Amino acid sequence: MNVLSQAIKEYNLKNYQSALSLFHKAADIYGERIVEMQVKKCIEKLKKTNIDIETFTTNKTTENTLDLATNLLLANMGKLDIPSSNKLELQQKWKNLVHTKSIDAEVKRIKLIPEDFPKDLDLVPLPEGVNDFKWNLERKKRLHITQPKKENIGLSIIIPTFNRGWILSITLACLCNQKTTYPFEIIVSDDGSKEDLMPIIRKYEKKLDIKYVRQKDYGYQLCAVRNLGLRTAKYDFVSILDCDMAPNPLWVNTYIEALLEDDDVALIGPRKYVDTNNIAAEQFLQNTSLIESLPEVRTNNNVAGKSQGDISVDWRLEHFKKTDNLRLCDSPFRYFSGGNVAFAKKWLEKVGWFDEEFTHWGGEDNEFGYRLFKKGCFFRAINGGMAYHQEPPGKENETDRDAGKKVTLNIVREKVPYFYRKIEPIETAHLYRIPLVSVYIPAYNCASSIQRCVNSALNQTITDLEVCICNDGSTDNTLEVIKKLYGNNPRVKILSQENGGIASASNYAVKNASGYYIAQLDSDDYLEPDAVELCLKEFLKDRQLACVYTTNRNVNPDGTLIANGYNWPEFSREKLTTAMIVHHFRMFTARAWYLTTGFDEQIENSVDLDMYLKLSEIGPFKHINKICYNRVLHGNNTSIKKLGLQKKNHFLVVNNSLARQGIKHYHYSALDNDNASRKYTFKRNEDIIYKPVQNREKKGLAFSLVYPDHTEGLFKKLSNIIEYNPETTIIVAHINKKHLTQEILIKANQFEKEHNIKLIINFDVDYNNYKFRQIEYYLSNFQKLIESKVEFDYIVFDNFDSLYIKQNSYSHMKKYDIGMNFGKINGYWQDKILSHNTLIEWTKKFLNKDLTELSCKGTAQGVFMKIDIANAIFEMIEKFIYSYKANKDYPQYLAEEVLFQLIALIIEKQKGKKLISQTTLTHLPWERKLQWSKDQIREAKEGFGVSSNKFVINQYIF
Repeated sequence: MNVLSQAIKEYNLKNYQSALSLFHKAADIYGERIVEMQVKKCIEKLKKTNIDIETFTTNKTTENTLDLATNLLLANMGKLDIPSSNKLELQQKWKNLVHTKSIDAEVKRIKLIPEDFPKDLDLVPLPEGVNDFKWNLERKKRLHITQPKKENIGLSIIIPTFNRGWILSITLACLCNQKTTYPFEIIVSDDGSKEDLMPIIRKYEKKLDIKYVRQKDYGYQLCAVRNLGLRTAKYDFVSILDCDMAPNPLWVNTYIEALLEDDDVALIGPRKYVDTNNIAAEQFLQNTSLIESLPEVRTNNNVAGKSQGDISVDWRLEHFKKTDNLRLCDSPFRYFSGGNVAFAKKWLEKVGWFDEEFTHWGGEDNEFGYRLFKKGCFFRAINGGMAYHQEPPGKENETDRDAGKKVTLNIVREKVPYFYRKIEPIETAHLYRIPLVSVYIPAYNCASSIQRCVNSALNQTITDLEVCICNDGSTDNTLEVIKKLYGNNPRVKILSQENGGIASASNYAVKNASGYYIAQLDSDDYLEPDAVELCLKEFLKDRQLACVYTTNRNVNPDGTLIANGYNWPEFSREKLTTAMIVHHFRMFTARAWYLTTGFDEQIENSVDLDMYLKLSEIGPFKHINKICYNRVLHGNNTSIKKLGLQKKNHFLVVNNSLARQGIKHYHYSALDNDNASRKYTFKRNEDIIYKPVQNREKKGLAFSLVYPDHTEGLFKKLSNIIEYNPETTIIVAHINKKHLTQEILIKANQFEKEHNIKLIINFDVDYNNYKFRQIEYYLSNFQKLIESKVEFDYIVFDNFDSLYIKQNSYSHMKKYDIGMNFGKINGYWQDKILSHNTLIEWTKKFLNKDLTELSCKGTAQGVFMKIDIANAIFEMIEKFIYSYKANKDYPQYLAEEVLFQLIALIIEKQKGKKLISQTTLTHLPWERKLQWSKDQIREAKEGFGVSSNKFVINQYIF
C-alpha cells in the first residue's frame, strides 16, 4: 500500500494524527496541492478532539527513485528540487527514452464485410452520439432491462438557500401550484442564513410536505448544503432547485414522468429571467399562471445569461436546439447546471455526492456531471422543466461569480480530464489528481516480467496517465515486487484481491481506474513508447469513439521477434462478429465500458472477444495500422491453452452478442470439431420473424391513436371507441407533451376506472416535424402496449378525427390476419417516396424489386392486424427507423402509409405464404375532406353508402 493509501486508511480509522503525518509525507511525493484538502480535514478533526497537533514541514524532495517522467512532473510543480541544468538533462534523457516510433503494420486489401456474412443479418444500429438517450432507451428495452420497481415514487426537491427569504417564498408558492398526481417533498437546505427563515417554512407547512435542514455558516458551502438536503431525501427521484428558480406548474410532473420512463437520464431544465421584486408570494398562490406570464428581463449574472436585445436568455438554449436537447452532444455534463436538475437517487450510490472541495462559485456541477457521464448516465434537456430565475434588485448577489469561477476552473481541470485537458509537452506537464488515461494491468504470478511491463506504461510520450495494477492473488512474490518498485510512485495505483481470474481482476482494475480513457496491458507484455499517444489522438479527434486499437508483434521473453501479429487493416462490426480482429494494443472509454456488463467472470477463455463485442455494440471503433504492442509468448499464455474451451466460448460469446442485439433468425455455429479451427457458418432459424400462434383464446382489442399538435376532443374520441368496440382492453394515445395538463391526467385516471380498461397517455416522442414522424409515434405506442402486459389479439391504428358508427368490428377482424389498403405509389408524395434511399435499399434487399413495381401505399387510418404479426412488423419498423436515422436519411413523406404495407409484403416472402388480408376499417370516400354532416352520420349508422366491412368514417371533428 503506497503512502497516500495508508494515509486514507488511517483517516477512515479515525487515526487523524497518523493520517496527518502520512498526508504530509504524501505531499513530498505528490505535491501539496494533491493533499491540501485532506490535510485541512485532519486538522479540523484534531481541533475538535482537543489533541495537540504535531507540526510538520513539507520539504521539497531532492532525490528519489521514481521514473524520469514522474520526476519531471514533480519538478514542474515545484515539488522536486532539480537544478535547471539537470532538469534539461533529464528532459533530454526522457525524450531519448521515448523517441522510438511504432512501425507500420502490413496492410492488405480486404472486403469490409465478409462475403459469407448473411445479407439479411442487420446488426443493431449504433447511437448517433455518446449521449443518445433515445438509443439507450431502445437498447434497454431490447435487453429487457426494465425500470427497477420504485418503493418510493416521488420527487424530493432540494432547495439550497442563503438568506433571500422573499425569493424563497415565491419559489415555494410556485411549488404549491404544481399540477401532478405524484407525491413530492420540499427540503429547504440552509447554508447558515442570517435571516430567520422559519416563519416562511411554517407558512407553507399546510400546503406542502416541507422539511428544513440547516448547517452553520462556514462561508460558501453550496455542495455541502446540497448534500445535507440529499441525505434527507425520502423519494427515489431527487431534484436540485435553487431558491431563486420558480418552477412552472408542470415542473414536478414533467420530471417524474421522464424519470419513470428512464432513470438513467439526468434531466436539465432551461431557465428564463424574470423580476419578481415587487410581487408578493400570495399573488402567485392566487394566480397559478402568473410566473409564466411575467416579462423576461436582463440578468445581472454575466456568467449564466446571454444578452439578446433588452433581455437575457439561457446561454444553453441554442446548444439544446442544435443537439436535439443534448442527445447529440459529446460533453453534455457541461450543461448540467445544478440550479434546476433532476435524477434518480441511485446515481448518488454510483458516483458519490457533490464534491465539497468546491467552496467558490461554479465548477461543482461540471465535476459532478462528469462523474455521472463517466459512469454511464445520459443527459437530457427537457422543456417541461422550465424554471424562472428571479433576478435580485440592482447588482446584488451573494457570490462573486467571476472571481469564484477563476478559482474553481483550476479544480475542474484537476478533476475533469475529459474535454478540459489536452496533450501537454514534458516541459510544462504536471501531475493531475484525476489522470486522463489509466493503463490497467491484471497481474498473476508475474514477478519476473512486471517491471518491464509497468515501466513501458510509465515511459509513454503521454504523461497524463496512471498505471493501475491488480494483483490477482499471486502465489509468488509478485505483490512484494510491485510494492517495492512502485509503492511510492504517485502515478501507480496498486490493488490486490483473492484470485478470481482474468475477468475478475480486469473488472476490479477498471472500476478503480481514475482515467476516462482506459488502456489494457497484460502483465507479461510491454508497449512501444507512443502507443497511448497514437490512440489518444484518435479519441480526441472523434469523441464518439468507444474503442481505438492498434496491432502487435509476438516476441520471445528476451524480446526477440517471433512474428508480427495478425492484422485486419480496417474495423467492421460484421468482421468482428465472425473473428477476433481487435487485438492489442486496445484503449476504450470508461463511459462505454460502464454501459456494458463488464468482463464476464463466468467464462474462462474468450473473455476479451466477449468484452470487445459488448463495446462494439455501444459505439464506433477505430483501428490504427501500427505495431505498438509486444506480446510475449512463453507457452503459458491463456490464449494458447485450453483450445477446446476457448473454441466453445468463442461461439458462445458471439451468439450472446447476436442475442443482445435482438437477432433471433441466425445462429453462429462451428463448421468442424477441430479445437484450433474457427471455421463458422450462420445457420438460419426458420420462421423466427413470423410464427403464428395457434388456438389462442379471445383476448380483445388494442387501439393505437396518434394526436396531432392539439388535444381537442380527446376524451370524446376515446368514449366513441369504447361505445362501438366493447371488446377493447387497452388504448394508447400519443400526444404532444406540451399539451399535457393536470386536467388530462385526472380525466385519464377517471376514464380507466369508469370503463375498466387500460389507458396510456404517451408523449415519449417530441413533435418536431411531427407530420413526417408518425411512424415513430406508432412504434412508441406499440412498445407501450407490449410493456403494459395487457392481453389483446388485434391492434387497430385509429385516427384522432375518425368516428365509429357500427358495432362488431372485432368479429369482422378475426377472419383476417391484417387489414390494409395496397395501392400503387402515386399522387402527392410519389416523388418523395421514390427518392427515399433507405426505402429503396430495403425494397431491393428484402424483395429484390424496385419501388415502382410494388403496390404498397395506403392510408394508416383503420389498419388492423393480429398481435403476432404486429410484433414482426414493428420489429422491422424499429430497424428501418434506426437505419434512416443512422444515415440521416429522414422520410419527407407520410412513412406510415408505405411501411406497414411494405413490411407485410416482406413477411409474406419470408414466410412463403400469403397473409389473409382485407381492406382497412375506414370509409374514405373522395369527398372525405368535407366534414360529415349530422344527416350523413345518421345515414352511415343506418348503413347507407357505407360498405358492410367499414366501421368508422373519417374527417369528423368532435
